[in-house]
Amino acid sequence: MKTKMLAGATAVAVAWVLAVAPLTARAAPETPPDSICAVLDGAARYLNTTVTVRGIASSEGKVTTLSDAQCKGAVALAMDEKAMGKRDVSSFRRTVAAKGMRADATVFGRFKATGDTRQPYAIDVYSVRDVNELRVAEGG
Repeated sequence: MKTKMLAGATAVAVAWVLAVAPLTARAAPETPPDSICAVLDGAARYLNTTVTVRGIASSEGKVTTLSDAQCKGAVALAMDEKAMGKRDVSSFRRTVAAKGMRADATVFGRFKATGDTRQPYAIDVYSVRDVNELRVAEGG
């Protein structure tokens, strides 16, 4: 009798744990990405840290940039061979390298100074997500 009660109580406890576990295992909601404007405005604070930023990516030749029309700011995106080996980064690069294509994207990487006066900051890209292709208007 005691064995049956113990088995029943154990079954109820296991069922309860299985029902509650998915609720407690959910990750905290992701923090929204910063804008290019916010990162550039506080560049000293962000230097040599990892950032998650959202903006419009475009390529001109071999240079890919992430920009924001609200502040007319832009940051170069550096994608080395290691990063290009990742499916998300290589797919993103192909998308923005296509003639007449831009992409709205969230980029995660290390924010750094370049020493270039025209483009003083860059992001070493670690990953890219939420990429939405944007077709550039003809003649623009």
